[in-house]
Amino acid sequence: MKTACFIPIKANSERVPGKNFRVLNGKKLYQYICEHVQTANIFDDVYVDTNSEEIADYAKSMNFHVIDRKPELAKNTANGNDLLVYHYETFPDYDYYFQLFATAPYLQPDSIKACFNTLISSEEYDSCFTATENHGFYWLNGMPMNYRPGILPRSQDMAAVIEETTGLYGICRDSLQRYRCRIGKKPYIHTISKFEAIDINTEEDLRIAEFVGKVIYNL
Repeated sequence: MKTACFIPIKANSERVPGKNFRVLNGKKLYQYICEHVQTANIFDDVYVDTNSEEIADYAKSMNFHVIDRKPELAKNTANGNDLLVYHYETFPDYDYYFQLFATAPYLQPDSIKACFNTLISSEEYDSCFTATENHGFYWLNGMPMNYRPGILPRSQDMAAVIEETTGLYGICRDSLQRYRCRIGKKPYIHTISKFEAIDINTEEDLRIAEFVGKVIYNL
């Protein structure tokens, strides 16, 4: 059995200029996930897909492989499915494909290992992803999603709403080939803490991550 981890880290960012190079509690954003993957030490091969010479040099210093980002996959119209399918087609000989993101700086090595071990040892699941369980009152397009306002339940009695953290995805080769998607038909959902789930997409996210990491977790 062979496993591969792919970490897409592009140089450009539309919403937060230079996002992956921004310093978060004394460390550049892209360094966090690379260090956590290295600490987990579970993948046969780790690839960093980038269009940045700085990030490529850093990846090589960690003995990771480097993929030169295709220009069309550096555009904002490209998504995680596009990237993982491209990686599968380029490297078709792995049994499991994992995708982790630099925008999830606090995703811990233990969570990475838990997802990995559950997926590769399971006959029930064909894929996995990290998520949070949220108990609250949710609306979409002006309509309540998970409750009736006229019959107000206690939040702790409500069924949890599962939210992908976009931190980690994993899938077996057969399902990736069949569905061309990073989530298969029988995913294992690994619940992580709000801290690990922090995802950097805006300037506000960076400020929150800085505060939480520094004040609460002494990073």
